[in-house]
Formats: sequence, C-alpha cells, structure tokens
Amino acid sequence: MGLRGKSGLWLTALLALLLLIALLAGRTGLDVFRQHFGAAYARNHALLQAQKLVTPITRELSLSQRLAELGSVRAYLRNGHDPATTFADLERFRAAFADGSAFLIANPSGRYHFTDHNDPAAARAPRYTLREDEPKDAWFYATVRSGRPYTLNVNVDDTLRVTKIWFNVLVHEDDDKGGAARVLGLAGTGLDLTRFLAEFVATDDPGVTSLVVDGTGAILAHPDPKLIEYSALTKATPERTLYRLISGDADHAALERSFAELRAAKGGSRTLEVRLDGQPRILGVAYVPDLDWYVLSAVDAGAARVIDEAALWPIALATLVLILLFAAAVSMGVDRMILNPLLRLTESARRLAAGDYGLRLSSHRNDELGELTRVFDGMARQIDAHTRELEGRVAERTRDLAAAHNRVAEAHRQIQDSIRYAGLIQDAMLPQAALARALPERHFVLWQPRDTVGGDLYLFREDADGFVIGLVDCAGHGVPGAFMTMIAHAAFDQAVQELGLADPAALLARMDVAIRALLPDAAAGRHLATNMDAVLCRVDHARGRVSFAGAHLDLYHCVAGVCTRIRGDRRSLGERRRGDYENHVMSVEPGAAYYLTTDGFLDQAGGMHGYGFGARRFAETLAALDAQPMHARQEILLRELREHQGERPQRDDIAVLCFTIPGRGDAPGTTYGE
Repeated sequence: MGLRGKSGLWLTALLALLLLIALLAGRTGLDVFRQHFGAAYARNHALLQAQKLVTPITRELSLSQRLAELGSVRAYLRNGHDPATTFADLERFRAAFADGSAFLIANPSGRYHFTDHNDPAAARAPRYTLREDEPKDAWFYATVRSGRPYTLNVNVDDTLRVTKIWFNVLVHEDDDKGGAARVLGLAGTGLDLTRFLAEFVATDDPGVTSLVVDGTGAILAHPDPKLIEYSALTKATPERTLYRLISGDADHAALERSFAELRAAKGGSRTLEVRLDGQPRILGVAYVPDLDWYVLSAVDAGAARVIDEAALWPIALATLVLILLFAAAVSMGVDRMILNPLLRLTESARRLAAGDYGLRLSSHRNDELGELTRVFDGMARQIDAHTRELEGRVAERTRDLAAAHNRVAEAHRQIQDSIRYAGLIQDAMLPQAALARALPERHFVLWQPRDTVGGDLYLFREDADGFVIGLVDCAGHGVPGAFMTMIAHAAFDQAVQELGLADPAALLARMDVAIRALLPDAAAGRHLATNMDAVLCRVDHARGRVSFAGAHLDLYHCVAGVCTRIRGDRRSLGERRRGDYENHVMSVEPGAAYYLTTDGFLDQAGGMHGYGFGARRFAETLAALDAQPMHARQEILLRELREHQGERPQRDDIAVLCFTIPGRGDAPGTTYGE
C-alpha cells in the first residue's frame, strides 16, 4: 500500500479516534453533569421533603402541646376531677387533629384514654391500663423518665390495632415555686403510618427514595415498612438503622460527620455519595432541628431524571458533522501539499528510521521540504556522533558501577560478619548454662532481639542461700544496644562483688552508680539515651521468701490462676535524676510462678488498630498458663505474641523470663516438661 493509501487509513483512524474521544468526553461530561445535578437534585428534594414534613408535623405537635397545657387535662390527670370538661376539650382537639384521634395517659396509674373518628365517645373510659413490667408499654415509661417536653415515636399498638407516628407531649403539674414539676402523664395524637408514608415519604420520581431517621440513625419512615425501627424510644441500641443499609466505614464516617455539621448549624442540608444497599447513591440530607430528625433523599443518578438527555442529541449530531467536515478538509490538504513531495523522501526516511545514522541526505529544493531534508541530514549526523559518545560513556559508567557494587558488597559482608561475631559474644555473656543447671525445667527465657544483637540482657547469679535472677533493658537496639548490655553486665558484676546477693534494691543502686561512672557526663550533653530499665529478684531458700526490686520494670507473681503485677520504682538506672529503689518481700507460695519482662513484649504493636499488647492482657495471659508445663508456657506465650503482632514488624527487643522456686514453688503433684 502506498503512502497515499496509508495516509487515508491514518486519517480514517484519526477520525475514529476523534469520534471515540468525543464519545468518551461526552459520556464523561454527562456523568459529571449527572453527579453535579444529581447532588443538587438530592439536596433540593431532601429540603422539599423536609418542608413537606415540617408543616403538618409542627401543626400536630403544636396542637398536642396546647392540649397538654389545658387546665382541665391537668386536673383530670392529677385527681380525676371534671371529666366532662376534660373529654369535651379532648373531643374538640380530636376533631382538629389531622388523624382525627387523640389520647390521654395518666401517670403513674397508666390509664390510657383514646378516641378517634370511629368512636369519639370511647375516650370517657380507659381503653386499657399500661404497666411498667409490660414490654410493649415501655415507651410510655421511657418518655416520662426522659424528661423531654415531647417525643415522636413510631409504635404498633396491638390493643388498639393501629400503627402510628405518635406525638407524645408531657403534661406537668403547675409549680408556682419554680421547682421541678411532677409529670402527670402524656397527651397527644397520632398519624397513621400508612398515610404518613404515602404523603411524606412516597415519591413518584424515578430513582429517588425518601426516608426519615432520628439522631441515632434509627429509621423512622421508609417506603418499605419492614425497615422501620418501631418503638425506637425504648431501645438503647436501635436495630433498623441507616448505618446497616450503608456499606463501608468511610461512608459511615462521612454520614456521621454530615449529621454532626447539620446539628451544629441547627438546620440546612448536605450531600454525599454512599453505597446504599450495595448500590452507589447520592444522598441529600436535610435536618429538622425541632424534631432532631434527618430527612434523606437517596438518588440513583442513572435512573433519576436529573438531565433532559433528549435535548443533547442535536448537539451531538452537530458535533459529529463538524468532525466529518474537518476530517475531509484535512485529507485534501495533506494529499495536495505534503504527500506528493514526501513520496520522494520515503525511502530515505525509512532508512533513517531503521537506525541507519550514517545516511547522508541532500536536496536542492528551496521550499520547506528541501529545508526538511537538510535538517534531517544534520540531525542524522548529530545523532550518529552522540550515539558513539554515549556508548563510550555507558561502557565507562558500567565499569565504575561494577567496581562500586563490589565495594558495597564487601563492606556489607564485613558488617554482617561483625554483627554475627557480636551475637556470639553476647550469647556467651548470657547465663544460659547457669540457669539450666540451677533451674532445670523450672524456667524459660523468651529472648528475641529485634536485630541479630540487642539491648536486652538477662542475669543469674547464685550463692549458698539462693540466687538472684533479673532482666535489664538498655537504651538502643542492634550493636549500640549490645554494647550497652556489656556496660550493664559489668555494673552488675561490680555490684555483686561489693554487696553480695542478699539485697536486690542495694544491687540496683550500686549498678546505677557504676553505670554513671562507666558512661561519661558528655553522653547526656549529646542527647544520647544511656538509661537502663532493670529488675532483680532474690530467692532466699533458707527463709522461704522472694525479694524484688525494679527500676521501671515490674514483677508478675502468678499463683492458683491469679496473676498480680508488682510494680517496681519509676526511675531507670542512669537517669539524670537518681532514683531510690525499694525491696518488695513476699513469702514463697506453693505453685507460684514469677515472670519478668522488658517493655518490648508489652509495647509490641498489633491487632486491628495497632495497639500494644499491654500489661493487663499480659497478666491475663500469664494467669491462663498456671496449669501448663514450663515448655508449653513459653510456646503459648510466643504464639499469643505472634497472633497479636500479625504482619507488623517487631518494634523493640523482647525478653521474658519465667521461673519457679525448686522445692517451694511447686504444688503437690506438679511436674514440668515431658
């Protein structure tokens, strides 16, 4: 196919592309207009429905309040006086109410008087008596206890066999002294729910659903009566709420934020996009502050008539005609002015496009195409020169990068070897063998540095009367933390040599002095963390007691399924201000287990919200381990940590030390290990 045929195909493809772009742009624009006008339509529809709702509701509520203020009503509800006047007044208001019904309820007797157009004289005798122990009457007592001047409640009255929106207005005793007025009962009316839904919720507009919710999101009115929350007043947690119809936490948060803004503004409207019953909807929200109700209009932008699409067809046809005329003009101009001269350049251009930068072009034409040929020739020469230069530079940079990569790999290997060697040194410093010899199958150590080496250290030293066991949590991680553990170990050795093992608090105080001597004062001036948390336990076999002292670390004492957290002193070792450390002495109890932990376990982030494991949950987990053998305790504790941590990285070095006391810490028949 020749150049002219290809250009024809190119222009045809361009025309098709332009038509496709115009179609997509028109469709996108139509969707944007639908969303924009749909939002305005939803907002205006919600405001209109709210206005339709407010006028009759306000009228019925106002009449109910006037009925509750009548002296005859108060006199009758107070002591049964003047019933003829009371029921005459009740009949006058019944005739004025839109539903033709009215009621009075006496408190606390629960006498329920109801009248409607079917039997106006029925109110003279109570229809039935409400009881506080009857669940279906709970709405009345909840209304009285709430103290609110009025409430509106959707309720099914099984005795009267009616379902209405009830206007419940409190009738108070007059109190000339200004004190709290006693509640004499309720007065009000009701609106038939079917009629209410037909007049104020039902809509003939396609793609639009109207509903009414209260401040808690409970659905008070919906075209589907099955979704209405009846007797919402008596329920602490409504079941049929708008939030159950809306999918996604983000949509819930946006809806709650809109409710809060409207309540703060005491009116107005908002729009937001949500998924209602799993379908995308534009939600218009209008607030009725007098009722604390929200009127919502859910608009399906695709089904609602928010745009007259028939009026857009002439514009679309005119756009299509213009595109076709433009394509024809371009085709004729290209063929006459460009294609014919370019045929002579086709072969040369093809060779240049194939990468033949050694191609040399020449032209004697003085027009633009001649100039184009000369420009192509100059461009080919420059590309050829630049290509050669770049190839040389790439080869040189490749050699440099290979050498740099080798240097980085060698440095990384040396660092890793050093860290592994530091790990061997730190492992050799830990008293694993001494613990295994002194407390076989009566202890476990969960020691997990965040890196290969870490800042957590466990200690053990024994004498003729017993032993001292403890943990130290040094500031820092990795190699710096490991160096700090060496300082802590040296301080512990010095304290033991000078003081012996009898007094854990004295050992902590001496370690504090030694650490301050080993670390120069200049470290604090450089804002370097040099403090250490520590805990020591002295087990005295002869006296049958355990002495505990802590520097910002605690002891967990577990026996008979109860785990008690014994707090250490709040000052760490090496802090700027010196701390005083105190011994906590307790007798050895049969079956008791003692747990020491650094904050790495307690602070490990995990769970749904990324919170730490926590001391309370740690103590509860330890209490549940009481009946387990020692090796199983370690496995269960590690499993709990892994389940809590999930995919989150380890935040800090982790060390947990558990031990029981041989001969005294065992309940009869207790065994450890298998």
